[in-house]
Amino acid sequence: MLVSLNGGIYCKYLEIGCGINTLFDSVFSNKKVGVDPAAGGTNRETSDEFFASNSEKFDVIFIDGLHEYEQVRRDAINALKSLNENGWIAFHDLLPRNWKEHHVPRLQQAWTGDCWKLAIELAKSDDVDFKILNIDHGVGVLRPKKKDAGVIDMRSELNEEGYGYFVDNLDVLPIVDWLEGVDWILSYNR
Repeated sequence: MLVSLNGGIYCKYLEIGCGINTLFDSVFSNKKVGVDPAAGGTNRETSDEFFASNSEKFDVIFIDGLHEYEQVRRDAINALKSLNENGWIAFHDLLPRNWKEHHVPRLQQAWTGDCWKLAIELAKSDDVDFKILNIDHGVGVLRPKKKDAGVIDMRSELNEEGYGYFVDNLDVLPIVDWLEGVDWILSYNR
């Protein structure tokens, strides 16, 4: 949906963490870049390596790379710097269903890691409009409110927190259902 609203086939799309290209291959754009150190996409490198040498700007960026707080936080900050005006950033896996999905390091196939810590920061950041669609382990969608948008830094508070903190702070997160999320995204194009 974000791609179709931002130029469709002409949308400049970046995906961080492509895996087996399930999403990447389904994005209808002829201007797409996929970054993954192991498989999929177009660039075989880490997101840190990609952003260090990248000079391109993108209309839509999807972040589904390493599901660890510090990494997804760096990816978000770098993505904000690489986003075109009126662009969107989406994040996968912001809502773990249990402590095993949250646990770092990974314990099982289904894994969200502790990306939810970034979600708490984004929810409290005045520079961005941010929602989490309650689908597929939580899909966060972000739209910067200003050109040099940043992310509030809560690392000193969040670094050592575990799944219990996430559960206790669910009310801080702007979680919406699919239809509410679609309506919110469309409100930017009305």
